[in-house]
Amino acid sequence: IRSLFTAEPTAKERGYTAGTFSFNTGNGRCPTCSGNGFEHVEMQFLSDVYLRCPDCNGRRFRDEVLEVKLAGKDGGQALSVADVLELTVAEALAFFADQAQVQAVLTPLAELEVFQPDVGQPVPTLSGGEAQRLKLAGHLVEAVKGAPAAGGLLRKGKLFLFDEPTTGLHFDDIAKLLRALRKLIATGHSVVVIEHNLDVIRACDWIIDLGPEGGDAGGELVCSGTPAEVRAHTTSHTGRALRDYEQALIPFEKGGGAPAPGDFAAADKIPPGPPFAKGGAGTARALSVSEGLPLQKSLLAKRNAASDNCIRIHNAREHNLQNVDVEIARNQFTVITGVSGSGKSTLAFDILFAEGQRRYLESLNAYARQFVQPSSRPDVDAIFGIPPTVAIEQRTSRGGRKSTVATLTEIYHFLRLLYVKLGTQYCPDCNVAIEPQSFDAIAARIQKDYRGQRIGLLAPLVTSRKGYYTDLAKWAKGKGYDFLRVDGEFLPTAKWPRLDRFREHTIELPVADLRVTPANETGLREALTRALDFGKGIVHVLGGLDRLAQAAEKSNGPRVELALPQAIFSTKRACPSCARSFPELDPRLFSFNSKHGWCGSCLGTGVKISGYQEPDYDKDRDASREQEDQRLDNF
Repeated sequence: IRSLFTAEPTAKERGYTAGTFSFNTGNGRCPTCSGNGFEHVEMQFLSDVYLRCPDCNGRRFRDEVLEVKLAGKDGGQALSVADVLELTVAEALAFFADQAQVQAVLTPLAELEVFQPDVGQPVPTLSGGEAQRLKLAGHLVEAVKGAPAAGGLLRKGKLFLFDEPTTGLHFDDIAKLLRALRKLIATGHSVVVIEHNLDVIRACDWIIDLGPEGGDAGGELVCSGTPAEVRAHTTSHTGRALRDYEQALIPFEKGGGAPAPGDFAAADKIPPGPPFAKGGAGTARALSVSEGLPLQKSLLAKRNAASDNCIRIHNAREHNLQNVDVEIARNQFTVITGVSGSGKSTLAFDILFAEGQRRYLESLNAYARQFVQPSSRPDVDAIFGIPPTVAIEQRTSRGGRKSTVATLTEIYHFLRLLYVKLGTQYCPDCNVAIEPQSFDAIAARIQKDYRGQRIGLLAPLVTSRKGYYTDLAKWAKGKGYDFLRVDGEFLPTAKWPRLDRFREHTIELPVADLRVTPANETGLREALTRALDFGKGIVHVLGGLDRLAQAAEKSNGPRVELALPQAIFSTKRACPSCARSFPELDPRLFSFNSKHGWCGSCLGTGVKISGYQEPDYDKDRDASREQEDQRLDNF
């Protein structure tokens, strides 16, 4: 498609290439959103926000690129490359009706009924069924390309293995999946599926049934054959399920019988599951527990019915409780009373709250659980119907000196975020609101301030964040960069050292090392463009590289330590009066509990203190904020 746009007269006149019409690379994409069509706004502890790009209005390309239009075969309006990305598969087939290459790729998608998504829709936004059929379509395209002209079948097909592909799919999507599998078979491939869905089992050509039970009682071949042969097997659980399913489907078949085994067209018409509820419309018979429904399912239904409106505690023995059975009504006001030491707090906090919190923590992933010390399981036989719990205990302390109503209610976190995202930043020297500055202004400022000097252009990649950043080093090495500057020290990307994961690191990409002269203005501008691109509008200028080179020549060791001046230039945040640039705001700057934002004299307390030694947070990793507050209070 990009090649078709390149062949247009307007594109030829302007020297556009296929890369110009790509939103992944090239200079044709929108520079503000980098071809995404939206801006990603990090909201710290809240969910990230994606806003439509204000410059391209979500179109992904520069306005000049969108002026190149392509006329379709359908005789309709000429479309730009952004318009083409907004076409559905069916619309794209009609628009490119005379383009055989486009037809060959899109036709399998249409046959798999992926009509709704746009051609340019991001893959992560597709549903599970759409993504699955999209992958199948890719293999179908390869099959069509490799098919011999005469027979239309591959000489040697592939073996596709699927592990329960119907998981999470709607019944209508299962029918589409079956059609896709048949397409693979028709192009010379073989398909093996691990599946329990009876619709899929009934539609297959051959069944291999393993068992007879699970675990040590399994591992044997119970039977194999066509669905009809397995259905007739007397000891197969799969055969029994097929017989029950066929019996349940009889009232829905107009012809009086179930679809023939392997009848794919009839399988598509299967209703969405048999109505097993007793007394339901069209029910052939009700399946009882003795007819195959698990006993635990029946018991679970009874337990849920009993615990819908109450929390049941069975045989509580924590502390001094003596096998207590309690039912606490839901959606009502319940009081636990008794003399001192009778077990009120044990029942409320050590059992109810502890168990509710423990179950919530178990629902988290392993990475999140490592930061929280889970409580032990209370001494109780069972607790049913417990919802998420919140404990408001009697406070034994008033908190530290830095504890406030805002921090205790957590509204302060939202206030910090509001200042970062909606506040207007002012220059501390000129008291003038900062505003964006142009690329030319930054280039002119560098040429003026560093004329004749050897400088380094650094793109900030990470600012005061913890981690190893091994993947970042691999990325930089793949881009052709041999070093990254970590906390002021140049480290090799080929032999990346193991960084301290508990220490905050600032990592910069050394984009260029050059001398600022009028003759080298073109090289400076090219390097500045790359640095601003990698740094997302921010570039660090490191001066004094001549002194660093001289010190390296005089040094006998491989390591040279020298303080070098560094300046920040930003296309987004600069003072229009003094041209001073500022880094991106961070919510930690607005926190008096963070070393990034607190006053260096009072450490965020608002009280003048002297003689207090601030701890080294990089070395003392076990010092929590509560411990530091207590230490400060004691001082």
